Amino acid sequence: MNTVLDIFTYFLIAVLVVQNHLFIAFALVLLFTFRQGAVLLIPLAFFIDGYFGAFATIPSITIFTITWYALSEFVRPQLLMQYKAYGETA
Repeated sequence: MNTVLDIFTYFLIAVLVVQNHLFIAFALVLLFTFRQGAVLLIPLAFFIDGYFGAFATIPSITIFTITWYALSEFVRPQLLMQYKAYGETA
């Protein structure tokens, strides 16, 4: 069931970005990053930039996603350790 939810979230992020619902998409990106990691969002951003033809100028969604991946890989282990430590003591 978790895999189905992650796949649904992944495609919903793509649809929301294409439909310009960026705040909802960003909330789902936060959820997806916490559950799966941000590395899977890089190909999605690449395809969305390709859909909009952004490679003729600056592929801003891809650059933002790569930056998000680097930031999340730095912060995510710290959050997971705090979450697990809190869950064990409670």
